[in-house]
Amino acid sequence: MAKAAVKTKYSIRDFSSIDWHDNYIHAIRLDAEKFELILDLDFIHDWICGEGENYKFLISPSTLTFQNVSNLKIDVDWKDCSLDMSVGHVERSNPRKTANKKLTEYDWVIDLNWPEGSISFSATGFTQVSRTEPAVYDEQKIPADKRN
Repeated sequence: MAKAAVKTKYSIRDFSSIDWHDNYIHAIRLDAEKFELILDLDFIHDWICGEGENYKFLISPSTLTFQNVSNLKIDVDWKDCSLDMSVGHVERSNPRKTANKKLTEYDWVIDLNWPEGSISFSATGFTQVSRTEPAVYDEQKIPADKRN
């Protein structure tokens, strides 16, 4: 039987079907000229039920880019914890037309489950692209020696 294809490109149209829970964030980049917020993350495509209560994870390194970003606030407290960062959930609210009436802008909040904190901003949309084919791992993140 052929293996089902895994979606490797997402956009704002996919928001209701995409889940970033427990995705590790490895880098945050700001492109001021393009008004973009860019996250380098380990995107979990699937949680695979294994032996007993153990899970494996189908993950690919991915680039998540939010467009037309404004009102950015990064509030993260790494005091007394490691430098890891993972997403709890992402909320989108308050749809409204941009000043030129051509796009819809939303308020976004990326609540973190590790460490305590959040990233909030306004943006018109996002794209997410997997940089490699997904692979199966024992943890919810790609080991450092396997990331590219």
